[in-house]
Amino acid sequence: MSGIYYVDTAISVDGKKRGKNKTHTVFDGERTFRVRRLTELEDAAEIFIDALFPLIYEEVEELIGKSVKVYLLKNARLVKRLREGNGLRKSDDVDARLLRMIPRNYFKQLTAREVDLLRLIGEYEMYVRWEKTIRQWMRTRPLDFLKECAKRLRCLVNQHARRKIEEVKADANHVTTYRLACGMIGVKDSVEVAILVVDCR
Repeated sequence: MSGIYYVDTAISVDGKKRGKNKTHTVFDGERTFRVRRLTELEDAAEIFIDALFPLIYEEVEELIGKSVKVYLLKNARLVKRLREGNGLRKSDDVDARLLRMIPRNYFKQLTAREVDLLRLIGEYEMYVRWEKTIRQWMRTRPLDFLKECAKRLRCLVNQHARRKIEEVKADANHVTTYRLACGMIGVKDSVEVAILVVDCR
């Protein structure tokens, strides 16, 4: 493995699934090309990505499992600033090339545990949104089955919150910051603090 790749990751406009023809745009230092999955970069030693979406968690975890170092841009707005500063038009090819111009310290190396924490956050936030929607429906139609749905979703939200807190406490990269933040606001545990600690690292 010796390849270093810079990737403008792809997701469809609706943010739910990659379109049939939507591909990741890759710059290898000389040329740009496209791949459907990051795992197609078989000789990769390091991959620098602009964004991490739930739909590519599995790809990133597979790469990390193969000892490929995957780096995530900490602030995606840097690409836009570079593009505007150099008078370039937005395109996937341009963005992939611009990633190479950004110093390494603006990226963070992802771990399998961190990707798992991000997956947990996504599931927790999804259940919270669903519960909120059902409670809104209940205001206009207080039906028994909606009450039961809201109750079950509340259980799932609480279960994911506890699991998220446990995972953050078990992670050496996050536990100190998490404990300090909880201490500063005077709470023992908080899923919101756990999410902030992971997102801001």
